[in-house]
Amino acid sequence: MLNAEIKKFISENSKKRPEELALMANRFPELPMAFIAQQVKGRERTRSKLPSWHENQDVVFPKSLALEQCTSERVARFRAELVSGGSAAFDMTGGFGVDGRFLAEKFSRYHYHEQDGELAEIAAHNFAVFGLRERVTVRNRDGLEALRDHQGELDLVFVDPARRDNRSFRVSALESCEPNVQEHWDFLLSRAGRVALKTSPGLDVTSVLADLKCVESVHVVSVENDCKELFVLARQGFVGEAKIHCVNLRKGGGVDQLSFYLSEEKEAEGDFAPPGRYLLEPNASIMKAGGFKAVSNKWNVKALNPRTRLYGCDQVPEEFQGRVFEIIEDVPIGGKDCKRLFPKKKAHVISRNSGMTAEELRKKLGLKEGGELFAIGAAVTGIGRRLYACRLVRN
Repeated sequence: MLNAEIKKFISENSKKRPEELALMANRFPELPMAFIAQQVKGRERTRSKLPSWHENQDVVFPKSLALEQCTSERVARFRAELVSGGSAAFDMTGGFGVDGRFLAEKFSRYHYHEQDGELAEIAAHNFAVFGLRERVTVRNRDGLEALRDHQGELDLVFVDPARRDNRSFRVSALESCEPNVQEHWDFLLSRAGRVALKTSPGLDVTSVLADLKCVESVHVVSVENDCKELFVLARQGFVGEAKIHCVNLRKGGGVDQLSFYLSEEKEAEGDFAPPGRYLLEPNASIMKAGGFKAVSNKWNVKALNPRTRLYGCDQVPEEFQGRVFEIIEDVPIGGKDCKRLFPKKKAHVISRNSGMTAEELRKKLGLKEGGELFAIGAAVTGIGRRLYACRLVRN
């Protein structure tokens, strides 16, 4: 795929746009210019998302859609650490092979399947580049059919169902994905000791647990406070309660994690009060998973209101996982003093159970988005809806 001449040309023209490369086709008729443009574009797009792919001159990149859909390297590395290794794993939906690269390192044999022939060929090439040729078997085939035909025991089945319909629109419901994981879940569990499912952050955690049996854990994974996926681990014959893990991969390499059981969250008593000096906003994974009482219990902080999802304190817990705002002043929402809090007429607006959306609140206050201050509208138990002028002190 990449000979010395092509690699040299790519290196010398790595700063050019794909459109510029296309115009060079007549000057270099002996070179596959469309392929080269694809490589230059792919290498640039993966600079941050897939750094070890970007840095390796022997890696081949697919078309843009496959790169858009693939996992980031950081998430794939983290996820692979959650999976117990073994003799054999079966990847039903191989894609570009980012997940496969790190999962394959945990198993003696890794069976990769991908229906797109070009993508499967690229993945096979890259597995070899990363030293995995001997342990990875690549097949250009439907993963579900291949799993039915597979002979031999498997320790893990991994599935990352396609989340686009036949019109390329995004979908999130399990039954709308391809393959239909909900329909085939019992079969997947019958074929391996464990099943690992990567799915949309748009799914509700409680719905996933209602739809899928034998689930041991659900990892709600965010990167720098941007929720990326739900990662579900199930074990054949498991009958206990699934543990929810709220994970945030921080900028700079750290990892925040808060774990809880939904039964604990349901049974815990809520504790509500107006804030003190600070407002606390849990990270995206905690918000997605619904671990709101778990936040109160872990850091001994009180929520403003059962539905506001903000917390208050006078001293910030050192290990709090989320954003911290220092309150400058607060007034009732709708009062004449609201606009006085923002003399520069700029702020980042947040609305939590305030009776209006953030955009409605911004317009009501006559604010432009931006600046150093935050305008936070929130319902507070005992005192009604308040507007807080704050500065961000921890992101």
